[in-house]
Amino acid sequence: MKKASLLLALLFASGCVHASCPKDVVFQNAPIHALLAGCYDGTMSVRDLEKHGDFGIGTLDALDGEMVVLDHVFYQIKQDGKAYLLSDQNTSPFATLTFFKAGQDLSPGRTMSYKELVEFLDKNIPSENLIYAIKIDGKFSSLKVRSAVRQKKPFPVLTEAIKEQKIFELKNQEGTLVGFRFPPYTEGINVPGYHFHFLSKDKTHGGHVLDLQGEGLRIQIDKSHGFFMQLPESEDFLKFRFEADAREAIQKIEK
Repeated sequence: MKKASLLLALLFASGCVHASCPKDVVFQNAPIHALLAGCYDGTMSVRDLEKHGDFGIGTLDALDGEMVVLDHVFYQIKQDGKAYLLSDQNTSPFATLTFFKAGQDLSPGRTMSYKELVEFLDKNIPSENLIYAIKIDGKFSSLKVRSAVRQKKPFPVLTEAIKEQKIFELKNQEGTLVGFRFPPYTEGINVPGYHFHFLSKDKTHGGHVLDLQGEGLRIQIDKSHGFFMQLPESEDFLKFRFEADAREAIQKIEK
């Protein structure tokens, strides 16, 4: 606990907001609670986000689709399910990033459903109390993915906004799952458990993963030793009064 507290203190003191964070730290530009509340105004540009990671997920200004960051390239999955390159000027209200360096490399050697994949990961991570970035390459006979639809002001809360989400059934795809596992005690900060976005091998389509059937999986896991969150200063965030429990809302948006 003392080590973790010291790390957080050093991150604040070193000005991690304006310079690159240490390589084994997960960076975030807002709490998930802000997104749940409808704080969708982009607060950080791609130009600034890329200083904090080459691997990650998130969303875009006005909840305009899903963000995927892979090999230091930023993609937007729009409501048509297609992937588009983001410019330095695009902004995000919520993104989670890290500089990915795998510490574990696993090959299950069998076909897996999403549930089986989660069970396999749970058995192979060193501790449920740490944060992990997870990269999974493979062939997917089926994928159920979604993409959020751009919202207009006044922004609705996230549980209402996702009622407009577009859901796609993808078949026989090669590609990569980009995601994180956050521990239970981070509820309200991020999504406890697993959260993956998919990007096809040809970089043409993807989305937030709801279900899958995969084979030939190569799973790379990067255990993080620290976490840094920059709090937004948007008017919506500064004035919002947060509810105590985000569990039910998070379960709705993940399913």
